[in-house]
Amino acid sequence: MMKLLLPLTLLIISTVGVLSHSGTNLLAQTPVTTTCDPDAQTLKRGNTGEIVVTLQNLLVEKGYIGRDYVDGDFGPGTDTAVKQFQTDNSLTADGIVGPDTWQVLCSTAVPLSYETPKIISCPDGSEGTSCLTETSSTPEPNINKQIVVPLNKADSIYSANKTMFLGSKNISLTPYLVTEEHSSDHGILKGVGNVTNNQTYISTHLSDELIQSTGNGTFETQEGESIAWITSAIGRPADDGNWVFHEIILFNNTQSESLALLNNSIGLVKSTIGNEPDYIWLLE
Repeated sequence: MMKLLLPLTLLIISTVGVLSHSGTNLLAQTPVTTTCDPDAQTLKRGNTGEIVVTLQNLLVEKGYIGRDYVDGDFGPGTDTAVKQFQTDNSLTADGIVGPDTWQVLCSTAVPLSYETPKIISCPDGSEGTSCLTETSSTPEPNINKQIVVPLNKADSIYSANKTMFLGSKNISLTPYLVTEEHSSDHGILKGVGNVTNNQTYISTHLSDELIQSTGNGTFETQEGESIAWITSAIGRPADDGNWVFHEIILFNNTQSESLALLNNSIGLVKSTIGNEPDYIWLLE
């Protein structure tokens, strides 16, 4: 699966979330908690005001945008983040923050409360709205430790051996470069044979070392049978200078008998810019 790499003066995201202009790792941002009203007014691109600030703060907390976006203006960056959030939560990805989207946004946020906090007595004799907990002797987890999952190429369901780049265009230059790329892979699908993988990716360039992409496309057999898919990807440069993307891919349903093994399946994708083949592993 190919991603076009343009010169990275401006940088990129994950949906999955967005980084600050300094290139700070999104996962390292300090979490905050925003009050949330599931019955708030419906918002869409072009809206402004404090309610948009609330929406943007919620998207920051859930890792979909960076704090640079919190400006009270429902612009293209907020629109992209909302659509990704909706996609990840099985909502209609229309960028409109209505009752269903607010309900999910608020599900893990602090609800609005109009009650005065109660004063409680603590074990140490003090009083307040909360008590300090005793320090645990349990060691703190190392958040910097990397977890490596071995992926055996022999276990992959698909490998691409040829990529044809079909074109690219810039969608936005601020606050990050956002591009749309089209390509077509030719590869081997186990149990099926030769297939073509047509792909479209929207990529947000968050930094020199991070790109977030969402994609969609179809696998097509030589007989014209097909199955659609969507994906979410994160790309980082490898030690050899090539960019490597890791993705989660979700296949749709198809009436094709030869492609039925992919119906409603979820897989992992590893794609490399360069001469390395791309691979897909299906999850149990």
